[in-house]
Amino acid sequence: MRPTPIYNQQRPSNPRLEASLPPPPTALGDDVSDCESDCSDDESDTQPLRNSFLGVRTSIVRAPRDVEEAGASVNSSSDTLSGTPPLSAKEFKPQAVVSEPDLFESHGLDTSPLPPKKGPRFYRYLRWNFGSVYRRIFCLVYLGNIIALAVLIARHFISEQQFKLTYQQASIAVTANILAAMLVRNEHVVNSMFWVFGTWTKNLPLWIRTLSAKVYSYGGIHSGGAVAATCWYIAFLVLLTMDFQSAGSLSVLRSYIYFVSYFILFLLVSMLVSAHPHLRRIMHNWFEGIHRFMGWLAILLFWGQVMLLTAEPTQSSGISFGKALLVSPSFWMLVVITLLVIYPWTRLRLREVEAEVLSQHCVKLNFKYRNVHYGQAIRLTDAPLKETHAFGVIPFPTAPPAASHCPGCTCHTYPNLASEKSPTNDTEKETKPDTIASIRAHCLTHPTPPPTPQTSSRGFSVLVSNAGDWTSQLIRKPPTQIYTRGTPQFGVLRCAGLFAPCVVVATGSGIAPCLSLFVQAPTHPVRIVWATREPLGTYGREVLEAVFRVDPEAVVIDTSGGGKGGEAVRPDLVRLAWRVGEQGREVVRGEGRRRAEAVVVISNQRVTRKVVYGLESRGMPAYGAIFDS
Repeated sequence: MRPTPIYNQQRPSNPRLEASLPPPPTALGDDVSDCESDCSDDESDTQPLRNSFLGVRTSIVRAPRDVEEAGASVNSSSDTLSGTPPLSAKEFKPQAVVSEPDLFESHGLDTSPLPPKKGPRFYRYLRWNFGSVYRRIFCLVYLGNIIALAVLIARHFISEQQFKLTYQQASIAVTANILAAMLVRNEHVVNSMFWVFGTWTKNLPLWIRTLSAKVYSYGGIHSGGAVAATCWYIAFLVLLTMDFQSAGSLSVLRSYIYFVSYFILFLLVSMLVSAHPHLRRIMHNWFEGIHRFMGWLAILLFWGQVMLLTAEPTQSSGISFGKALLVSPSFWMLVVITLLVIYPWTRLRLREVEAEVLSQHCVKLNFKYRNVHYGQAIRLTDAPLKETHAFGVIPFPTAPPAASHCPGCTCHTYPNLASEKSPTNDTEKETKPDTIASIRAHCLTHPTPPPTPQTSSRGFSVLVSNAGDWTSQLIRKPPTQIYTRGTPQFGVLRCAGLFAPCVVVATGSGIAPCLSLFVQAPTHPVRIVWATREPLGTYGREVLEAVFRVDPEAVVIDTSGGGKGGEAVRPDLVRLAWRVGEQGREVVRGEGRRRAEAVVVISNQRVTRKVVYGLESRGMPAYGAIFDS
């Protein structure tokens, strides 16, 4: 018998017993998920957070959370599932806090508690939180630069004149680090890294694949190089000031050099401060504006600085300005940096798009200008200078069809196949309304979808769900044209192809990028856990069919309660992912089930962080987006 959610029970009159129960939750959203983790216990009780899915964020405030290992916690929040706006206190409905044993039993999953996490709490923090691969790469880049700077400064004060560090050498280090930070963000460089580490390594031993799958942590090079460049720039300013002061008089040219150089420092520090993770979450639009426009201004000033610093010594040395510029390493690196900034904007195009509204919460955009690969995302915008948003692509020709048709079934028909169906009576039999169970059963009996009008065509689709002002406007007024910038770029989902079988965990509109894997590599063995509000009503039958055709045992959870008294369901995604991975699936026919090799999580920042930590700290390789851009 299914247990009654504790918040739907009458509270006891016994004060001592009442005190032992957790308090009712405050005003929170419908879509919530209990993704237990102890990596965030030290966070404040209330703090702003950005609900983010592929670049779209909306401000909300978290409610107080219970202590980590306290059983079924009450730390529910609308930011735990993608694309769910927060509710007011008047709109709040009681939520089911229990993990619902029938959910596990109905899918043949083990209902026992999860195994304990590895090691003491401090070790787990160092290993899987503070010591993440992203931070390790950051520290490697940053500390490598700082050690080199410290050695050069020490030698500057204790060595003879010919070994002293000059401001010209420090300037070269600045531009070299900025070049590395810019280069690693280029779409073609990123795609090349994913082809090498996220695709070509799939036949190597598991320990190599689990390491190479962390390729999506390349952002550590960007942030480490940017911070190191700022430190080198401070050293450059100190050496420049000392050199100019030792020369005596201050010329007009040197005055300009001072002004430009110190203004660049202001820009670099401003960009670093705005890029702090906390500030980036609560002021993401400001972060994008500061990063973009201050970055462009800094590059222009760097050009001015290079010209001024090149002209200054030529006045006394007799070397021509052009020759001095051509032999300057900073000049050539600045040329490459400028080209890296300009290049994505040369790929800005206003594209024709066919919009298909799936529901009042979701729209599908169809593009036909190029083909794509699974795991890629495209940047869309209607105001290129203001903001861009990245969305996972679903490639043609295997994108979810607009409808399905199988002889004798009662599903929707294609227009070109409609004439093939004839009613059994004078009046067509009424079809029963679709349910998740009926769609699952249909996919079991008809595992192969029929040819679609999109077969062998050129293009891809994008699913956009309501996750903020920009996306809601897009759904209300579907565009006929929209800007795309750059080339499609690989993301963390590409790594799912390295593991067989692999568990894919998605919440809300996080299923959209996952569909690219399901429809382009339908034979790749995956297990799917998808938790969202009203999946059938929001995303339509075709999306559910794409899920169940790839994994007939997929765990699809309607977090709105699915008509069960209006109670919102909060699944324990860590436990679900672990048990589904433990259950595994058949990889080679006749060889039995194989335990999942890894879990890939596509969700918002908070859920991704908690699920990845909860699995990795128990020994299951897990991967999720870094949210560092």
